[in-house]
Amino acid sequence: MANFSYRRMFKSSARGGLRYIFGKRGQRRVQGWRLLYRLRIATLLFADEPLTRLTRRTEVRLWADGEEAFVRLEKLLSRARHTIFIQMFIWKDDAVGKKFASVLIEAADRGVQVDINNEAVGDFFEYQGDFFTTRSLKDPVWQRLWNHSRIRITYATFNDHAKVFIIDDQILLLTGMNIANEYRDTWHDYLVELRGSRFVQQYLSEGESQPQRAGEPVRLIMNTVNVKQIRPVVTELLRSARHSVLLEQCYLSDPQIVDELIVLSKRGIRVTLILPEAPDIHYHANMQAVSRLLIESSKSMVQVFLFPRIVHGKVILVDRKRMFLGSANMIQSSLDEMGEVCVLIEGRYRIALMKLRDILRSDILQSRLLTTPPQFRWIGRWLASLGL
Repeated sequence: MANFSYRRMFKSSARGGLRYIFGKRGQRRVQGWRLLYRLRIATLLFADEPLTRLTRRTEVRLWADGEEAFVRLEKLLSRARHTIFIQMFIWKDDAVGKKFASVLIEAADRGVQVDINNEAVGDFFEYQGDFFTTRSLKDPVWQRLWNHSRIRITYATFNDHAKVFIIDDQILLLTGMNIANEYRDTWHDYLVELRGSRFVQQYLSEGESQPQRAGEPVRLIMNTVNVKQIRPVVTELLRSARHSVLLEQCYLSDPQIVDELIVLSKRGIRVTLILPEAPDIHYHANMQAVSRLLIESSKSMVQVFLFPRIVHGKVILVDRKRMFLGSANMIQSSLDEMGEVCVLIEGRYRIALMKLRDILRSDILQSRLLTTPPQFRWIGRWLASLGL
C-alpha cells in the first residue's frame, strides 16, 4: 500500500494545477526527433534482424481492460531488447506503479535504454501517491528507477494527456490507461497495439517523417503543440456516418460534438452512447450533455446507456466498421488543447473490429437504459459548467 498523507496529496494536486496554469508546453517536437534518432541508431546497432524485415510487418491488436492490457504490457516490456519509451500522464505510487518500475529496472539491468516522459500536470490527479515524490522516497525500487544509469526520466509540463509505450522502435501501444491500481483492477478501458516502425516514426515526428494519407487503413490522429488533428478528424468521422454511431466515453460534454450527434439523429442515423453511471469526475457535465441530446434530437434515433462501472475508454464506432480510440475525451480541452494520441482503424483489420463490437455489445447488456432527460437544479448546472 502506498503511503497516504494529506500533505503529500495537497502538494501533488497544487503542483499539477500550477503546472497546468503556468507551465511551459516544452519542446516536444525537438525531443521527439532526438528520441527517434536514438531509437534508429539503437535498432541498427543491436537488432538481430535486417532493418527491412523488422519494419515490413504491420499488425493491429486490441486489448480490453487491465486484466488483458497490463499483462500484455508487462510481457512486451520484459521482451524489449534495446529501447523502451513511455509517455505517461498519471503514474501512482501504488502496487501497479511499483510493479511497472520493477519491470523497467529489470529491462535496464539487461542493457535496455529506458526513456520516461511523465506529465507534470498529471500530479493534480495523483492525490494519493504521486510519481514525482517517489524521487525522494527511501523505497529501493523508486531509488533505483530514478538513479539507474540506463533510465532517463523527464518530468515536465508538456500538457500531454497521451499514454504511449514504444518498444524497440517496432511496437507502439496507445491507451487511455494510466499506471495505477484502478486502471489495472476496476476501470473499463482499452489498449491498441500497433506493430511497424512507421507508427513509431509518425508519433515521434508528429507525422513529418512519413506523412499519412487519408485512405490508409490505420492512421494515428494526434494533438501536439504543432498539430491539432483530433477535432477535425472526429467531426469528419461523425459526419461520414451512414447508418449508426456508437460512442463509449468517460467524459462527453463538448457542445459541438453534441450538436453533431443531434444533427445525425435528425438525419436518421442511430446514435448510441455508453457513459459511466458514476464517473470519477464530470458527472454533471455528462448529464447536462445527455439531457440536451435527449431533448433536442430525434428521440427514436438516440439511446443512452449508463454502465455500472467507470468507463474510461474513449471509443467511437461508425457504421460498425470504422473505429476511433485512444486517449482523447469528448471535451474541449482534449479536442483542442491537450496533447493526445488516437488511432483511426478501418478496412481489413477485422479481428480488432469484431472484438470491439463484441465488447460494446456486452457493455450495453450490462448497462441501464436512460429513458428520460436528467433534471438539474442551479447547483447542478453550475457544477456542469465547471466540468464536474
